[in-house]
Amino acid sequence: MEIFAGLSVGLLMLGSLFIATKTFVLWRRSRELPELLLSLMLLLATVIGYPLAIACTRISAIEMLPLHIAYPLAINGGFTCLLLFTLTVFRAKAFWAVCFTGLTMLVLTSSAALYIFEVTRANPRGPSEMIGLSLFNSSGIGVVYFWTTFEALSYYRRLKLQMRLGLAEAVVANRVLLWGLMTLAAGVAVVVNAGSMMTGTFMSAPMVFLSSVLGLVHASCLFLAFHPPDWYRNWVEQGSVAQASRA
Repeated sequence: MEIFAGLSVGLLMLGSLFIATKTFVLWRRSRELPELLLSLMLLLATVIGYPLAIACTRISAIEMLPLHIAYPLAINGGFTCLLLFTLTVFRAKAFWAVCFTGLTMLVLTSSAALYIFEVTRANPRGPSEMIGLSLFNSSGIGVVYFWTTFEALSYYRRLKLQMRLGLAEAVVANRVLLWGLMTLAAGVAVVVNAGSMMTGTFMSAPMVFLSSVLGLVHASCLFLAFHPPDWYRNWVEQGSVAQASRA
C-alpha cells in the first residue's frame, strides 16, 4: 500500500512539475496572467506543498519550525493562484465571482495565518491535535476545487454545442473536460481526507488506497489535458467525427 501511495504522489508531483515548467515557458512568451497563475499553482501547491505537508506529519514544529511555516504558505498560496486562475479564465467580469473569490481568499489566508500562529507558540500542537484547523483549511481548498470543476464542466457543455456547429475543436473541448475531471478528483480527495480526519480513519489502508487512486486520476487528467500524446489526440478527434456523422 505504501508503494502504491508513493507511486501516486510521485507521478502527480512529476507531472505537475513538467506541466508547470511548460506553462511557465509559455508565459515567458505570452505574458498572459492565466499561464503564470497555473504555473505557480502547480509549483506551489503540488510540487512544493505536498512534500511539505507529508514532512510536517513526521517532523514536529519544535524540531524544524521553518518547515511548518513554509507549508501553509506554499499550499494556500498555490490554491490562491488556482482561485484567481478560475476567476480570470471563466468569470473575470462577474461581480459575484469577484466577491466569492475575495471571501475564499480570506479563508485560505486566515487558515494559513492561524496555523503559523499555532506552530510558533511555546508548546505547539501536532497535526493530529489541530483537526478543527485542518478542516477549516480543507473547506477553503475544497471550495476552490469544486468551483473550478463547476466552471470547467459548464464551459465544456457550451463547447459541445459549438462543436456541433463547427465553431469549436474537439481537442480543446476535451482539454476543458479533463481539467474539470482533474479538479473534481482532487476535490473528492479533499472531502475524503476531511471525512477520515473526523472519523479517526485518516491514513488507514482504505483511505490511503482511495486517495492514491484519486491522485492517479488527478495526474492522468492533468497530463492528458496539457500534453496529450498523438494517439490520444487522434482518438479524441476520431470520436468527434464519428459523433458528428451519427448526428
